[in-house]
Amino acid sequence: MKYNLLIFPPLSLAFHHSAVNILPVQYSHTLGRRVSSSRIAKTLHSFRPQINSSNRLEKLQRSFLTTSATLFSNNMNMLEEKSSLDVFYATEENMSDSTTDKITNSHLWKFATHTSDNYHDFTMEEAVAIRSALLTWYRANRRKLPWRGDPGPYDGSTAGIASNSSGKKPFKNGKKGTAAGQRDIQSFFGKKSKEDAKTNVKNDVNTIIPVTGYSVWVSEVMLQQTRVEAVIKYYLKWMESFPTVFHLANATEEEVNAHWAGLGFYRRARLLHEGAKFVVNELDGNLPETVDELLKVSGIGRYTASAISSIAYGRCVPVVDGNVCRVLSRLKGVANNIKAPIFKDKIGWRLAEQIVTAGDGLHAGEVNQAMMELGATYCAPTGSGVDKNDPLVDFYVSTKIGREVYELVKNDTLAMSDFVSRASVARGCSSACKLCEEDGITSLLFQLGEDLAQAQVQSTLSKEIASTIGHSKFPTCPPKKAKREEILGVAVLSRSTVSSQGDETKWFMVKRPLDGLLAGQWEFPSASIQSSAMGDNTKQQKQDIQDPILISKHVVDDAISCLLSNCTIVKRPKDFNLQTLWDCSSSIKTIVNEAAPMEHIFSHVRWTMYCQYSDISSSPFVELLDQEFTILYGGAECECRWMTEHEMQKVGITSSVKKVLSAVKSCHAYKGKCRKRKR
Repeated sequence: MKYNLLIFPPLSLAFHHSAVNILPVQYSHTLGRRVSSSRIAKTLHSFRPQINSSNRLEKLQRSFLTTSATLFSNNMNMLEEKSSLDVFYATEENMSDSTTDKITNSHLWKFATHTSDNYHDFTMEEAVAIRSALLTWYRANRRKLPWRGDPGPYDGSTAGIASNSSGKKPFKNGKKGTAAGQRDIQSFFGKKSKEDAKTNVKNDVNTIIPVTGYSVWVSEVMLQQTRVEAVIKYYLKWMESFPTVFHLANATEEEVNAHWAGLGFYRRARLLHEGAKFVVNELDGNLPETVDELLKVSGIGRYTASAISSIAYGRCVPVVDGNVCRVLSRLKGVANNIKAPIFKDKIGWRLAEQIVTAGDGLHAGEVNQAMMELGATYCAPTGSGVDKNDPLVDFYVSTKIGREVYELVKNDTLAMSDFVSRASVARGCSSACKLCEEDGITSLLFQLGEDLAQAQVQSTLSKEIASTIGHSKFPTCPPKKAKREEILGVAVLSRSTVSSQGDETKWFMVKRPLDGLLAGQWEFPSASIQSSAMGDNTKQQKQDIQDPILISKHVVDDAISCLLSNCTIVKRPKDFNLQTLWDCSSSIKTIVNEAAPMEHIFSHVRWTMYCQYSDISSSPFVELLDQEFTILYGGAECECRWMTEHEMQKVGITSSVKKVLSAVKSCHAYKGKCRKRKR
C-alpha cells in the first residue's frame, strides 16, 4: 500500500518500519522545515481516506490519526500559541543523553521494545512484596463464603468490599465515566440487584461446612463460569444432600440433576458425579492430595486439581483462572487476552508460581484465593488501578505505562505515532515475545494513544485518568465469536389424569442424548427449523435467522409435524408415532407464542423457540402410554415419560423448559382446559 504523504513524513513510519527514527521537534534549527499547523491538520484529514483495509492494526492507526487531526484542528493552543510547527528527521544522535536515558529506562519503552517472555517474569523482590501485600489484604477483607469454612450469613457479591474508587474514571461521551466498552466499576461494587439480594443466603451461624478436598472440589466446579453470589444457595443445598463423596457417589443421576438445575453447563454435574464414583470405587473414598494424583480422577483438570491441592491440603502450587490472568497481565504488561492458550495454559502458570512460591512459600491456598479475589473485585475488568484500597496499586505496570504515555502525548499528540515507529525499529527482526499476541504491543499502544487523544480533545485528560485508561487496556480483548443462532419448533403435549392427589396434568418429556448441549436433560420434543450452522453463512442468511418474524406458521407446522412423525414409539406398531397421538386428539393445536417467540441464550448458542401446544387426553391411543417407554428421537433411541410438574422438579428441568412451560400455562387454550376441568 502506498501513501502520498509529502508534508509530514513521520506519519508514514507509523505504518511502515524504517531504519530511521523520526521524532517531531518544535522550532528546530536549520534542519527542520517549517509547516503551518493548519496544513498539518489538512494533511492528516487528506491522509485518512487512503487507508482502506480490514486489517485490525491499520484500523487502529486510522482511528488514531483521525483523532489527532481533530485535536490539531480544534485545540491550536496545544502548539503554545505559535503559528507553525517544525518537523524534521531526527536520529538518536539529535537527542541529548539525558533525554535518551529517560526514554530507554521508562516502563513504556521497556514494554514497547521487549522481545522475550522473560520480560514478564517477576524479580524475587517483586514477588515477595506482592505476596505479602495480597496476604495482608485478603486476611482483612475476604468475603465470607460457605466453602471457606465460614458460618452464615453469607454474601457472595462484592458490595461493601470496595469503597468508591478514588480515581476519576476515563471519559465517555465527553463526561467523566467509563472507558469505551466498559461497565462503570460502581455497578460492580455498588448496590445489589434484586436477583443478587435473593442469593444472600442466611445459614445458621453455628453451622460450618468444613474445608475438605471434597468441599473445595464441589465449590470449584460450581464456580466455573458462574457468579459467586449465584452459587451460594446451590452449594448449601448440595452439601446438605451430599455432604461427603460417598453420598454423591450413591446418588442417582436424576437427584444430581435436580440439585444442579438452574446452574447451567450441566456437563459439570455429570463429570462431578462420575468423579465421585471413581474416588469411591477406585480410591476407597480418599481424594488425592497432589496435583498429579488428582488429575487421574475423572473430570478433574489442572485448575481444579491445583485448587484442591492448594486450598484443602496446603500444597505450594499455583492456581490460574481468568481473574488471575487479568491480575498478572496488569502487573507485568501482558499484551494478550486471558483466553489465549499460551497465557492461561502455560506462561500464566509460571508467573503465578513465582508469586506463590516466593519467600517462605507458606499459605499457598490463601495466596491463590487472594489473587482470584482481587481479580473479581479491585482488579475486575472495570478496576481503575488507582484505588487506594487496591493492595497492588503500587505494582501495576499498566498504570505506569498510562502515565508515561500521558507525559509523551500531553504536548504533542502525534508523538505516539513516532514512538511506536521507534519502538518497532528497536525490536527489529528479533524473535517476538511468545506471551504477547502478534501486533499486540503496537495495537495496544495505538488504542491507548487514541483514548488519551480523545480525552485531550474533551479536556478531561489528567495523569490519574491516563493511569486508569492504561490499566483498562490490559489484558487485551479476546476475539469475539458469533453465537450460533438456532430456531426451534417445540411440541408441547399434555394429558389429564386422575390420581390420589386429584386431577393432575402430565407433560410429555424426552431425554436428550448424553453428549452435546444440555446432555442428559429432560425437555419437550423439539426440532431445528433453521440454524446458522446450516449451509453457507451468507449475510442474508444470518439476517434471516436473526429475524424470527420471517418464520411463518406453516413452516412451524411442517417442522413439528416432521418431528412427531419421526418419533416412532419402540415396541409398538411401526406406524404408531407421536404424530398419531397429535392428529387423533380433538384438541385444537395452539401456537403458544406466535407474536413473540421465546429466546433462550447460552454462552455460544441462542435459541429462538416457536411452541405448539395440544392436550391429547381425548386421543384413543393415549392409554397405551401409561408406562415409561422409549422413542426414536433424532435418529436414536431415547427415554421418555409423562411427568407432573412435581416430577419435573425431582429430575431437575432446565431454564429453557421452565420458560416454555410458563408460556404454555399462560396461553388461552391451556386456561380454557383448566376451566372445563373445574366444572
